[in-house]
Amino acid sequence: MKKLFIVGIAALLLVVFTVPAMAKVKMGGIIFTDFYYLDRNKESAAAHGLGSDPYQVTAIQVPNITRLYGRWTNEDNVGMFIELGIGQTGGAVDNSSSSGVSLRHAYGWWDVTPNFQIMAGKSTTPFSPLNPSQLLGTRSGSLNIIGVGYGNFYSGRFAQVRGTFKFGKVGRVALAIVDPNGSQRFHATYNNYFPYDRWTGPPFNATYQTNTKLPRFDLAVPLYFGPVSLYPGFLFQQRTVDANTSNYDNSVNTYIGSLGVKAGFGGFSISAEGNYGQNWANTRGLIGTSGPSFLASAQLNPVSGEINNSTTYSFWVDLSYKIGPVTPHVMYGQEDSKVDGYFEYNPATWNHPTGQYNMVSTSRMWGFSIPIDLAKGFRVRPELMWYYDGEIQARGTDIEQLGSYAIYGVQFQITF
Repeated sequence: MKKLFIVGIAALLLVVFTVPAMAKVKMGGIIFTDFYYLDRNKESAAAHGLGSDPYQVTAIQVPNITRLYGRWTNEDNVGMFIELGIGQTGGAVDNSSSSGVSLRHAYGWWDVTPNFQIMAGKSTTPFSPLNPSQLLGTRSGSLNIIGVGYGNFYSGRFAQVRGTFKFGKVGRVALAIVDPNGSQRFHATYNNYFPYDRWTGPPFNATYQTNTKLPRFDLAVPLYFGPVSLYPGFLFQQRTVDANTSNYDNSVNTYIGSLGVKAGFGGFSISAEGNYGQNWANTRGLIGTSGPSFLASAQLNPVSGEINNSTTYSFWVDLSYKIGPVTPHVMYGQEDSKVDGYFEYNPATWNHPTGQYNMVSTSRMWGFSIPIDLAKGFRVRPELMWYYDGEIQARGTDIEQLGSYAIYGVQFQITF
């Protein structure tokens, strides 16, 4: 990883000193340092494999949202952007010494006309573009970044080909054809993965492969009306699964509709976004580690052979007011999932008749984030957040308690 980092730096410097005079180059970077106190109750500690007692720890981490970037453009309206993530890549406090380099962005574009652009490479997709101002605790073990799992769906940074058409100053249409392959939660559908999934027979222990004949489609139509902006969008992906039997459904469709709003009036700003759809976990993106995230994938009924689609909706609201160099944010988010799962009677684990039961879960977050600009390029962000991971319920019974926790601390941000 260190060699890759050195090669990346050398490549960026080479670009700086060899580009033609008409080209423009910009380099920059951001260092994030998280300094926080993590307080989990006993249910949360147990769910994360940290014992049966409450868990408290202080952590100082440099997560790999720390980044270095380079941007280049030329006189023919062609450009490219490369960004490397640097820092801790592990997802928990107890491996805070781990570090590495990851590719966050690598894409190029051509502004064919003032109103039409072609883009190709790895970057964020245009779907669900807004995020709450929550940044502390990326490597806490619960992926605490921009509220994923607690109201926010992040569509991810993936290889894509995108076309964007602008219609005046009112808005634009962006359609991204996204690579559909990669890690999918089919283990939640076809494997005995969750403790509350009691079925252990075929095809859960079968060898299978997934097929993606079509790419994923992400569509966004942002609209701008003075101080108010709207961000409607839609995502669709279809996958099929080849198992060792032909007696089961094999098609899993994911769709998500999204609507965001952002407005500013003087020092006051509000941003909010809601998402609704099915089988979120059967496509790539960040949905977090909370209870609803665990239920966000399709489930197979091994008796009828039918796939039960999960339904998930989420929303978040972020209110802020700028007072000189200080911008306090107050946030709330919530996520809900439900899906029908199949259970076999077992007095030790499931003391109800064998059959299909609806599983539901709800998660929430609330708290404050207060970025303070102390000097040019130096910002501190005190953050106090409370998280509720929810419980998994079936037949009105809690079958998995996931608990709650809090993160209090400050993030240091140095930008150049």
